[in-house]
Amino acid sequence: MFLRGEVATGFGRGSKKLGFPTANLPSSAFAGRLAEVPTGVYSGWAVVEAEAEAAAAAKPPRVYPMVANIGFSPTFEGEENPEKIVEAHLMDYHPGDKDVLDFYGRPLRLLLCARQRPELKFAGFPELVAGITADVHDAGVALAELPTLAALRGHPMLTCAAGEALAALGAEGVNGGQWRRAPLDDYIGEL
Repeated sequence: MFLRGEVATGFGRGSKKLGFPTANLPSSAFAGRLAEVPTGVYSGWAVVEAEAEAAAAAKPPRVYPMVANIGFSPTFEGEENPEKIVEAHLMDYHPGDKDVLDFYGRPLRLLLCARQRPELKFAGFPELVAGITADVHDAGVALAELPTLAALRGHPMLTCAAGEALAALGAEGVNGGQWRRAPLDDYIGEL
């Protein structure tokens, strides 16, 4: 599944409470299309679009391995997300490094390649942090070691210019975001 949308400011829980900064894409950016997507943890690839556009003339865009939760954050009892959102943690993403931009308010492209597990409600923060740590590790291993998932890092939806090029690849524009849900084999066939 491919998603593109502007990163919204979240609750500050990802980095401040858990140590895992997340780029949040709200369901409203996709006109409710996330309603049909099973909640859970997914692995895949991400591009901060402003980095991609700035680097387009000189080099290919930086494509980050990522792990994302699609859901409501049920462990935060009483503070659950009011709508289903995508919370993506970009591995190897360090704002402040040379040529790395802060993702807040910028378009983000995500290619979700594999569902790792369903969304869970953990007993508390230590269990949640342990779960996220395992998810990040598992996603990193899968994306590096499974040839099909590793190859998707170079998918045209991640590496092409914004706008018309994404539409030409089948991304549907909705509420300022873009969306495409297709079988994994379709994405692989486009490499």
